[in-house]
Amino acid sequence: MNSYIFETIEHHKESPAKVIITSIDHSDYHWHYDYELIMVVKGEIILSVLPEFCLMQEGDIALVNSKEVHGFQNNNQENICLIIQIKNEFFDLSDDKNQAYYFYLNSAKEAVKPRISYTHFQRTLAQIGLESGHMKKTSNLRIQGLIYMLISDLFDYIPHDIQQFANEAVQNTDYEEVLKIIRFIEKHLIYDNLTEELCKSIGMSEKGLYRFLKSTIDMTLKELIDVTRLNHAIYLLSYTDKDNSTIASECGFCNDNTFYRCFKKMYGMTPLVYKNNTADDKKPKRIKEVQGYLDYSKREAFQLLKKYVEIEGGLRLDAYAQD
Repeated sequence: MNSYIFETIEHHKESPAKVIITSIDHSDYHWHYDYELIMVVKGEIILSVLPEFCLMQEGDIALVNSKEVHGFQNNNQENICLIIQIKNEFFDLSDDKNQAYYFYLNSAKEAVKPRISYTHFQRTLAQIGLESGHMKKTSNLRIQGLIYMLISDLFDYIPHDIQQFANEAVQNTDYEEVLKIIRFIEKHLIYDNLTEELCKSIGMSEKGLYRFLKSTIDMTLKELIDVTRLNHAIYLLSYTDKDNSTIASECGFCNDNTFYRCFKKMYGMTPLVYKNNTADDKKPKRIKEVQGYLDYSKREAFQLLKKYVEIEGGLRLDAYAQD
């Protein structure tokens, strides 16, 4: 049975997305809550989204949906990729937490074509990538605007389904079972008897659930619950003015001290320091490192991105000149 790594993604508290320009070597199979867009700027990579894989070439764009198990592989040549990881809460248009949107966007496969040219998305992604290279305060505002426009375009032009996760029926595959467990935890964070109720819901013993999670995502139930609670805490710390006691209670921690200890153990800092701290070298650490990133030429990357940005509507390429 395969073991899939759960990845937490660090976000700047003022941004809906994380932007990465990199050269990919490989990554283990992993999953995360974010929706992830990949655009190959140079070369080729192999994208695996279980149970399928595809060869992505220069200019190709693909979207990995929230909680999809996926991995990347270098195709024995130099590559440069633009990766945009968007927080899943920006796709929550329904009050039903058992629903999730699934988008069909992959220019390398074209099984389901969008209702607008891929060039439109290439341009938007390239603009986001170029803006990410600036240190100006206004660049972050532009990135936010472009991300919101990108999300709107996905809903308007990309075919998508609404997946409904059942409360009672146990799903057939390991992956769907993991999603069901995560959904239950997300909906019942404040339950005192969360483990007991979860076991009843999925029809497993506590020992059986422990073995299942270790074999599929290499985590214990306690670790998964703590990570889910802390992910929600990160959101509340980043986007609300709620105090630590309120956040601890809303995330299901039994008291402030437990919240403090768990947060500091996971991220190496207190909740207050996290809330007040925006320095790049003091952001929370990942639970596990899943990426295999390589060095690349930043100048070359930005030159390649510029070719996707057309001079129209007052947009000037010299606005993206590197300092």
